[in-house]
Amino acid sequence: MSPAKKKAVSRHSKLVPVLDPQTPPDRVLDESFWLRFGTNPEPTTREKMLFVTVDDVARIGPTSFNALVMCEAVGVSDGLLNFHFGSRNELLAETLVWVYTRFISDVAEAVNNAAQNPEARLRAWITAVNKGFVVMGGWGVLVNYPVASREVAYLAEHQHGRDFVDQAQLNVALLQHLISDFKKKKVTEFTLELGKIPKTYFIKNPALTSLTVSIALSTSGLAVWQGGRSQGQANLEGSKLDRMVTKAHIDRMIKSI
Repeated sequence: MSPAKKKAVSRHSKLVPVLDPQTPPDRVLDESFWLRFGTNPEPTTREKMLFVTVDDVARIGPTSFNALVMCEAVGVSDGLLNFHFGSRNELLAETLVWVYTRFISDVAEAVNNAAQNPEARLRAWITAVNKGFVVMGGWGVLVNYPVASREVAYLAEHQHGRDFVDQAQLNVALLQHLISDFKKKKVTEFTLELGKIPKTYFIKNPALTSLTVSIALSTSGLAVWQGGRSQGQANLEGSKLDRMVTKAHIDRMIKSI
């Protein structure tokens, strides 16, 4: 008897990675899962669809996200997708705004909870942005590279654009305030409110604004790098080398001010 022939394996199949499924086999949509997104252990069906979308895209990214798989995971018909959101991309656009709003809120909370000295508060902002992108995972693609999904970016801008602009401006204004305090070596109250930032706020001190943008871009670069490396990892702190590189980078940013 001739020896069994080996099954042919195409070159393409060797190159295609084995990806994690959109719906994790060990995920349970129980009270503890829903409480990750708010205080209600029994959210509405619409909220459940949004929260599962948050979780799915964070792990697999927006391009691999299948809205029908999300509906199946929640246990609803795909007709409810159109009823509640209109389309897959409208779902992604609304969820993106939810993710970004929560991110900005978490950054502000980290600053408020930091020790009341200028350096600790500034470090808290930088660290919270970095951690936020690790938690955000695949959503970071849409936040930093909207061209990755033009229709989702368009819908987010035209249906929720004011939310995005106001949140982003408030976050940058907070950073500018923290940098100003650090340079003056004192802590002052941040009194600006969402949607109420004066039009002249960022032009009345060009040098400070320029420095703020530099620190923001440097922080964003670190956050995107760390978020990309951590996507799909259980340990949000990363490796020892990651922690060392992150701390050194933050130290250099602080020193540059």
